Amino acid sequence: YWAVVALWMGLISYLSTDAFSASNTHRYLDPLLRWIFPGLSNPDLIRMHSWVRKLAHFAEFFVLSGLVVWAQRAGRPIPWRRQWARNALLLVAAYAGIDELHQALQRNRTPAAADSAIDLLGGAAAQALLYLRHRLASRG
Repeated sequence: YWAVVALWMGLISYLSTDAFSASNTHRYLDPLLRWIFPGLSNPDLIRMHSWVRKLAHFAEFFVLSGLVVWAQRAGRPIPWRRQWARNALLLVAAYAGIDELHQALQRNRTPAAADSAIDLLGGAAAQALLYLRHRLASRG
């Protein structure tokens, strides 16, 4: 279970390299956005490109947070635990900081505290959904 978490963290780190800087992702995101939204102005395209990149931060850490709970559960039929959520959020927060530090070491990447906040928000959203799922299941 923890190997999957480690692999996902490795993918996050790979996505934080220069290969996925804004100057590189525009090559494939911009044509896709123009295809989906043909009348998009250049300023709107730039704004949407940024939003997609921020959504990627959210999604990466949403998945990480869920995987950490999954790894702690380790296939056992145990319902949700508050400690698992705490552990997941601590790991997400720590890795969000490490991810931004990693980006600071990349030539074409820019670290941003706002990105870490988005990462943490993604992790918290996953935990909120897991908690709601647990609450709904315990009612039934």
